Amino acid sequence: MNNVLDHAVIDELLSFADDGDPELLVDLIQMFLEDGPSKVEAVSLGLATGDFDMAERAAHSLKGSSGNLGARIVQEICEQLQVSTRAHELETSRKLAPVLETNYAAAEEALKLVLSQYQ
Repeated sequence: MNNVLDHAVIDELLSFADDGDPELLVDLIQMFLEDGPSKVEAVSLGLATGDFDMAERAAHSLKGSSGNLGARIVQEICEQLQVSTRAHELETSRKLAPVLETNYAAAEEALKLVLSQYQ
């Protein structure tokens, strides 16, 4: 699970706290954990219904939040999904969706572990 998160990003977020309070990091992780599953679901739903815009918007949103927390693999998959959905490449997009689900689950577990250190 070491390659799931770029811990330099986590460390940078922690460095923003003047008094060592990890509140920013905790808040960002909690938002990711609350919002992420719906974004992953929206990608799959958009692809299942042919709604490329829905899938692209969800991938874009998840790409940003993943990058903010150092979930680089999820971020990259979302970038690939954005490209493929913009081009209406359904086959490519549908191949990426389960890869996203698997890697999102790994990032979710890694972030829960980080979160448990600060709660």
